[in-house]
Amino acid sequence: MQPDLPESYYLDNVLTLFEHVTRVYADLLETRQLDFLDGFTALEPDARKLCIRLLNRSHDWYRSSKLQYTEIESLDAAIEALARQGFVEVNAGIDKPTLLSLFTMAELRALMPPQPGREKLRREELEAALLEQDDPAFFDRLENSDNLLRVLHRDEYQICQMLFFGNLNQSMTDFVLRDLGLYQFETYIIDPAHRPYRSTLEIQQHWLLYQLQTLFEQSDMSCPEALTALNGMIPDDIEPFAPAWRKSEQLRYEVARQLERIGELDAAIELYQQCLLPPSRERVARIHDQQGHHHEALRHCEQIIDQPVDESEIQFACMFASRLIKRHRLAAVSSIEQHRTTHQPEIIELELVAQDPVEIAVAEYYAALDGSASCYYVENSLFNAVLGLLLWDVIFAPLPGAFYNSFQYRPSDFYLPDFCARRGDLLAQVWASIDSNEDIWRIVSARWQHKQGLMNPLVNWQAIDLQLIRLALERIDYRHWRAVFDRILRDLRNNRSGFPDLVYFPSGGGYCLIEVKGPGDSLQKNQQRWMQYFHQHGIPHQLARVTWQTG
Repeated sequence: MQPDLPESYYLDNVLTLFEHVTRVYADLLETRQLDFLDGFTALEPDARKLCIRLLNRSHDWYRSSKLQYTEIESLDAAIEALARQGFVEVNAGIDKPTLLSLFTMAELRALMPPQPGREKLRREELEAALLEQDDPAFFDRLENSDNLLRVLHRDEYQICQMLFFGNLNQSMTDFVLRDLGLYQFETYIIDPAHRPYRSTLEIQQHWLLYQLQTLFEQSDMSCPEALTALNGMIPDDIEPFAPAWRKSEQLRYEVARQLERIGELDAAIELYQQCLLPPSRERVARIHDQQGHHHEALRHCEQIIDQPVDESEIQFACMFASRLIKRHRLAAVSSIEQHRTTHQPEIIELELVAQDPVEIAVAEYYAALDGSASCYYVENSLFNAVLGLLLWDVIFAPLPGAFYNSFQYRPSDFYLPDFCARRGDLLAQVWASIDSNEDIWRIVSARWQHKQGLMNPLVNWQAIDLQLIRLALERIDYRHWRAVFDRILRDLRNNRSGFPDLVYFPSGGGYCLIEVKGPGDSLQKNQQRWMQYFHQHGIPHQLARVTWQTG
């Protein structure tokens, strides 16, 4: 049974957030942020509750009569305290469209002068008519019919959330999921010595990027000058892998992609070339081809192959370069052949009775081949789980900048290219401690017992069990485990997925990884890459292609 949360759970969680921000970042905060935190601390409990209730909502203006919070003893007293301490403004100047938005259609009709035909107008039509008529007496009646509250310090509150979460995509609901017991997290060190933001400038840059994201979403997407001007506002001195770095890459890519959509191809190329992460270089090659610059597009593919960011880039570059060579009769590129995904797995054609999901139907087929065979639907869970348990202490090592708050299921740099390099010594210690599957079992089985239920980016507790791990370690060659681990760690973002659906253990020993494809389905690119790798390392695998029996 899920625990009942106290009425003031949201306030307790915000106090935890504020305490964290003050403890970890006090020396980096600006005066306005410190004043916000100090002022909030001085508020009475009811005023704190109302302040957070309002800040957690999405708008800045509210009518006092519409506020109903049963846990607050006196709303009027709380509003008065917030106004006195500068957390809200009461009956301040408000623009007319915002004023109209605070009232229901029925309320607007009750307060406006009668006029034939208006009762049939839709909301936006009625508001447009009222704004066009601009009747001062009507708008005075609206303003005087209720106390209007304007919430202040939203920026300071969101900056605190950004410092705590490392982004503005998460929210206080993450606390609720933890409090309800739905998520359990590992413990690790978070203090000024290990904090992700290292300077006031880094905080300012990250906050600016979120403001620019909002500006981008509100911009005229058909105006190249506006898009180019916005790109010029993106800081160009953000250090790689600082908290704001990926956000800056993402925003610059989005601007470049929009320029490409509206036909500003040269400007788009210029911006793409400022981005370090995929698929920016892919877009440049595609634009060159679109412009008829086929040799330049091929040269760009060669550059990607020579210095790829990840394997997905190589796969694109090889496929696109081959297409360019064939279509435009260009000279072949030798580097393409050694990287191209050419392996064709053994295909097993199966005609089965229709069953959903198709993977279970195939697993049952293989398990029934003989009396003691077994087949499990594991997809990405088996190899990832064993690796996640084996490297548990490496994943949750308290490196500077790895963790923003106390409930992260993975370190913040988990998907960054330097994740393994930063933990090179720790990884070396793990590899030095194992030399066989029994060594893996010794570590993994102990971690299974001690860490059960704690979140880990590689471990899906519901999809795997210890008995299956034991069987897999008995059947799968140690060299194959190490080869798979090496490839996952080479690119955690892309290579932790794409595994075959099933693992099959025949009665005679050994194993086979089986990818299942139902009618009309085909291998995805990341699955093709894994099968190419399996072929190179002698890892047994098959493709089971299913059709359903008819009649």
